[in-house]
Amino acid sequence: MDIMHIKGKEANPINKEIVNSVQEQEQGESFKKTLSSFLDEVNDLQLKANESIEDLATEKVKNVHEVMIAMAKAEVSFKFMMEARNKLVETYKEVMRMQI
Repeated sequence: MDIMHIKGKEANPINKEIVNSVQEQEQGESFKKTLSSFLDEVNDLQLKANESIEDLATEKVKNVHEVMIAMAKAEVSFKFMMEARNKLVETYKEVMRMQI
């Protein structure tokens, strides 16, 4: 009887559990990081749009097109963020309604 073969069978479930828990933590962190970076990007665009509006009002910037482009970028990114949020909430509700 091969001892290495028996050890391998006993060690595999434990190793798989450890590997699975590490992978789950990595996936959770990556989703968290992705969501956080997306929210930071939307926030930055909003701040840039507000800053460009202030610059236009104080006549630091004479080009209205740049202000309009900054505002449009901020608006589109905010709408995209809201749609993503709505989809996440909808999916969460759907998962909670599932019967196991």
